[in-house]
Amino acid sequence: MAVQTLLDECLSIRGGRLFIEECDADELARRFGTPFTVMSEDQLRRNARRYRREFEARWPAGPVVVLASIKANFALATRWILSQEGLGCDTFGAGELHAALEGGVAPDRISVNGAIKDQPLIEAAVRAGARITLDSTAELALVREAARRLGRRATIRFRIRPDFSTLTEPTDWYEEPTPIAEATRLYKAGIPTEDVIELGRRALQMPEIDLAGVHAHIGRHTNRTEQWPPIIAAYGGLLAGLRDAWNGWTPRELNLGGGYPVPRDPFGRGLARLQGRPRTAPDVSEYAGVVTASLMSTLQQYGFSLRGLRLEIEPGRGVYGDAGVHLATVRNLKAVDSPAPHRWVETDTSDMFLPDVVWEHNRWTAIVANKADRPSSIVADIVGLTCQPDRIVPLASLPEVQPGDSIAFLDTGAYQDGLACNFNALPRPGMVLVTGDRAEWIKRPETVADIFRRDVVPLRLTARQ
Repeated sequence: MAVQTLLDECLSIRGGRLFIEECDADELARRFGTPFTVMSEDQLRRNARRYRREFEARWPAGPVVVLASIKANFALATRWILSQEGLGCDTFGAGELHAALEGGVAPDRISVNGAIKDQPLIEAAVRAGARITLDSTAELALVREAARRLGRRATIRFRIRPDFSTLTEPTDWYEEPTPIAEATRLYKAGIPTEDVIELGRRALQMPEIDLAGVHAHIGRHTNRTEQWPPIIAAYGGLLAGLRDAWNGWTPRELNLGGGYPVPRDPFGRGLARLQGRPRTAPDVSEYAGVVTASLMSTLQQYGFSLRGLRLEIEPGRGVYGDAGVHLATVRNLKAVDSPAPHRWVETDTSDMFLPDVVWEHNRWTAIVANKADRPSSIVADIVGLTCQPDRIVPLASLPEVQPGDSIAFLDTGAYQDGLACNFNALPRPGMVLVTGDRAEWIKRPETVADIFRRDVVPLRLTARQ
């Protein structure tokens, strides 16, 4: 019997080969044709249940609603899986709202977030019965107009901008150390406090509007749980100020946004200043404990009742990230000895399909899927096929590789598909869903014809002169 080594809940090495659940990764690569992303249905379900279980256990005062950020992965099949597990989602724009509704999300578990909402989007949200998170003063009139026209009461929240000036720890986003406070100050989202005070006074006078709560999200700046108490302290302080300005109004629901990492946490590890950081993040139970304890103590400090208060969180990568593995094939090897030794392992994928190498300075964990138990013997850049440098994993420690070997990039289930582009007119990869030993397409690969389907060439340009 082959020796089995467990890498996590989803991945194992058996007989020297990487398995995703019960599927041999190298065999998947050959069967479906690389590059593509594999999503584990089983891991998605485990992650969904974990977030619900850990936060519900620590927030007995009222309901907990996990709104898995659909921007992290808007494949309809993955969305159906999370809907079956009772998760809602936050959305941005008409496309994501469409994906949420097509993916079986209960409308009262949809939060329509984001800036610059137009009338058709707001009307669609009101018609569906979704919550609308206002991000500007102009949106209130649009929501009221839609509610009047449809004869429905619209449920809204305000996205607020608490004062996060105490967050002096550097964000993981930038090469130069920049305090989280400065990064959040420059971020456009949220209604300025002086505007939201007046907006709330107006909303509370409108019978068509139900102001249910507030929303604040700063995203994933660090994986340290120590950031959460000051975040929530700022949140609670502003909430108390709004209560006072709005004649004792109290929220029925609070949305704390997301910012939860995947366990192996590749975020920022491409930055020199972060390379010595621990490679694993705290688990969900630790985040849930810190977030809920901080929120309870802060709200009680300001005299808020917790009874029946609905708590919402919006994990993205924390739900999808480690459920995804991107598979590629080695196509060519290169090496030079002068002026300094260097090697390249050229693959059939690209950082255009794994763009958080650039956006978030991610350093993916890469495994040669058909040689998963062999010791490292070379150091090489794993690179892609575009005309850019395309360094997917710089200076990776690998076993001896050959053309035809399969490489698996772990923790790529969040954001990579949605951010992928057609640079060099390359068709974007598809997506395969596995559960147990079953594997099937859930998003077909693009074709060259797909890339040019939107082009319109005037006949005058092709007519013979």
